[in-house]
Amino acid sequence: MKKLLACSFGILSMFQVAHAQSSVTIYGIIDDGLTWSSNQSGHSAWQMQGSISQGNRWGMKGVEDLGGGTSALFRLENGFNVNTGALSQGGREFGRLAYVGLSNDRYGTLTLGRQGEAIGDYIGALSANGTLPGGILFPHPGDLDNNGIDFRLQNAVKYVSPTFAGLTGVGIYSFGGAPGNFASNSAKSFALQYATGNLQLVGAYTSIDHPATAVPDGVWTAGNTVDGNYGLAAGSYKVFGVGASYTMGPARITADWTHTQFGNLDPSLGAKIGGHVTFNIAEIVGSYMITPALQLGVAYSYTEGNVSATGQAPHYHEADASADYFLSKSTDVYASATYMRAGGGAVADLAPVLAASSSANQVALRIGIRKKF
Repeated sequence: MKKLLACSFGILSMFQVAHAQSSVTIYGIIDDGLTWSSNQSGHSAWQMQGSISQGNRWGMKGVEDLGGGTSALFRLENGFNVNTGALSQGGREFGRLAYVGLSNDRYGTLTLGRQGEAIGDYIGALSANGTLPGGILFPHPGDLDNNGIDFRLQNAVKYVSPTFAGLTGVGIYSFGGAPGNFASNSAKSFALQYATGNLQLVGAYTSIDHPATAVPDGVWTAGNTVDGNYGLAAGSYKVFGVGASYTMGPARITADWTHTQFGNLDPSLGAKIGGHVTFNIAEIVGSYMITPALQLGVAYSYTEGNVSATGQAPHYHEADASADYFLSKSTDVYASATYMRAGGGAVADLAPVLAASSSANQVALRIGIRKKF
């Protein structure tokens, strides 16, 4: 009997140790508020909008210690519309993220599934969209460079290296799945990040073959005036970007620049032109913690486009401002203001959040609340 009890206690102890080495976390963000816009198709509008400061989500993530510095991990993240209860990301159950993989202290992390690409994850994190509560109301025009993470990569293999002397490397490949053509509808993305003390430097690159097919949840729609249907007609989509961040006590300054090209345009698919279209976007962002509970922020970006077939040069000036008050570590209320002025024959368009203005100007004002759990 004593031996049986001892054996039972031993087995129970093994299960307790195994349980202690595994963890699953449930988390989420709920953002909602009111947005006023000066001009959408010629009219001002009040709208209740969620997923502005950050995308509404709930998710599960887990880690299991396998021993020897190796862990198994997974993440499932759902996006939803808080005002209707509908699923986001095209109705996908876990449209934001869904992956599983292995991580090793010495060799890095390898994950497989639906994952983000490097421009949105690394350059976007340093933009006004990623650092101020205005969120996607502070976009790079039309979110041309996926700065606001409007799409993820499916069937993706991602590797993140360990950090050596402040340097971390990232590589992602998304399989297109076309029989007999390995590269068709595929995507590849890379990032290199350096961080030391108060300084962070990032470079990233993403290339997608036939983006409208490879990542149909992107913003290549007829309603994206800034895009101009280029994404729908592009045979290739390439974005290169660099960013930097420096923190000085309660103050932080970030800057980013991206170069986006829609290449091999097919006129039969809606572009009405051939050739290619490029956009260069430069942005600077400043924020300051007035008190531990109050942050103020400002940003300015300039976008310059070039349409090779026509010589048109659309351009956009955008100025942003925000105030963010933290009621607790997990709840804040905020106010934001955005002004866009377009030129070169373009109209202002704070896409993908608002419809296009009927003129060169567009203003958006917002008050909102964000709850994290």
